[in-house]
Order: sequence, then C-alpha cells, then structure tokens
Amino acid sequence: MADNRPGVQSPHPRVADIDAESFDYATYAWQDILVSLDASTGIATVHLHRPAKANAYTSAMAFSLQFAFELFDVDPRVKVAILTGTGKTFCVGADLSMGFRKSATYAQQHRDEGGVCSLAILRCRKPTIAAVNGTAVGIGMTMILACDFRLVTNNAKVGIPFTKRGIAMEAASSFLLPRLVGVTKALDIILTGDIRSPSDPSFAALWTRAPYPTADDVLDATRKLAHQLATQNSTISMALCKLQIWRQAQSPEHAHLLESQAYWDCAQTDAKEGVDSFFEKRDPKFKGTLNDLERFAVYPWWTQADVQGWVRRAPPPPSKL
Repeated sequence: MADNRPGVQSPHPRVADIDAESFDYATYAWQDILVSLDASTGIATVHLHRPAKANAYTSAMAFSLQFAFELFDVDPRVKVAILTGTGKTFCVGADLSMGFRKSATYAQQHRDEGGVCSLAILRCRKPTIAAVNGTAVGIGMTMILACDFRLVTNNAKVGIPFTKRGIAMEAASSFLLPRLVGVTKALDIILTGDIRSPSDPSFAALWTRAPYPTADDVLDATRKLAHQLATQNSTISMALCKLQIWRQAQSPEHAHLLESQAYWDCAQTDAKEGVDSFFEKRDPKFKGTLNDLERFAVYPWWTQADVQGWVRRAPPPPSKL
C-alpha cells in the first residue's frame, strides 16, 4: 500500500484499489524504471532505467519500485521477479544532485526512500532475484539486500560509502546486512565505506553464486534460475519458507510449533501434487496460489510494525551544559 501522506507522497494508486491480475505492466507510465511480464513463464523483470545517469536512484524510482513489487506480491500471474539495471551499470547510488527536501512537515513525516523500496521487496512473497549487471554503490547495494538471490558480475564495483557522505544506514540495511554477512564484515563494509570488488572477502557472502565474468553471464544465469523457480517449485511453499526465514520464531520450541502447523497446512494444498509427481517421475503442476495462504491456520504468525502511522518524535531541546 502506497504511503500518501505529505512528505512521502507516491504518485501511484493503492494496489488494493486495482485489479492486479489484469494490470498491464508494459503500458503503465512507470517513472525511472521499466517493467515487463512474460506471461508464459510468470517471470517479471524490472530494469532501473536512468541510463544517462548510471541508473542513479530518485524518489520517483523509489515509489515506482514500491508499486511494482507490491503488484508482484498479489498478481497471481507473477511467479518470480528479477531486478536489474539498464546499460552497463546496476545503480551508482542516490542522485545527489537532487539534494535533500527541507520542511517542517517533511522532517516530521520523513520516510527513508530506500526503505520504501526495500520493504516492498521484502514483503513480496514471490522469489526475487537481483541481477547486478554492473557497479552497485550506496542504495544500489542496500536495495539488493532485500532480494532472495543476488547474482553479480566480477566487473562491477560495489560499496556502501555512507560514512564518506556523512549519512546513516538506510533501506533497512542495518537489519539486513549483518544478518547476511555477519557483524564483523558488516562493520568493515559500513565503517570504511570502501568501494571494492564483489569477490572481496567482506562482500563474498552476499552473493548466491560466485561472481560471473560478464554481465551477460549474470543475466543468463538469472533467467535460468528464475525459470527453475517459476516452473518447478510451489509458489505457496516458497512463500512460506521465505517468511519462515525472515519472520523467525522466538525460540527452537516456537519454531517447532510453527513448522508443525505450516507443514500440515501445506499438506492440504500443493504437497499432494509434489509427492505424486515424485512417484510418477514427472514435473509437478502446482496449482496453489498465495490466496490459499489466507486459509492456513498458521498464517500470519507475526505482528507487522506500522510504518504508515509513525511520526518522528520532536528532537530534545539543546543542552545547557
């Protein structure tokens, strides 16, 4: 759902107010991105699209990405989503020429626009693949932390130089990065702010596969992975497993109870086809959709924080000391 309050306005409609299943991705007036859907495979592809600016990130791009991934989540035609960049670069970071907006209303209701994008990607229950076809810096790096798979070319340069710009972490990266690479390597990446090779030891754990020689190799591998996920795996099962990892239980005992119920719920839908296809030595033909999750006793098992109604607290008065 788009956030339409002053200071963080999205130009896109609320996903709840449109028919996602008949939405035409090709003709919609996207801003700073391109979106396509291959209806025969269920693979949606998003290109960051500011090639003249090396795909530098903008507010318009942020809200377009938010809208796209919110659509992917509820559109039953979409099985997998790919995120990549137009041209030779993935994303060089935020477009600093746009500056910072300054107003009392914006300061109070400000939302990190990297987080707007990252949360939409994280909340998309379909598998998401980042095909990093070139240099990824700043938000170009932090946005891909929210993806389930990250493939990269060794020709890219990668880094998160926030400390060199005097800014704090964004795009939920303070939550995601240490969970993906560990605290020690996250501190190395963030505190130095260095731009490095994808094969650098601190960045190596981010990549689903070892870095590929060229951008074409990345895109080829991404398409093969997307096709595998879209045609061989259960949408319901992938969604549940993804949620079990990111919406973790509080303890091993809680995890056991959660998994027991989830296992039983799956047995009432796609699991029968999965078992039958195994014994019949054929490819499965899963028919379950994410609408089936709403009937699962286990779903949802977490309480989601309200980021729509949050208002930043006023700063304390200056100290007299």
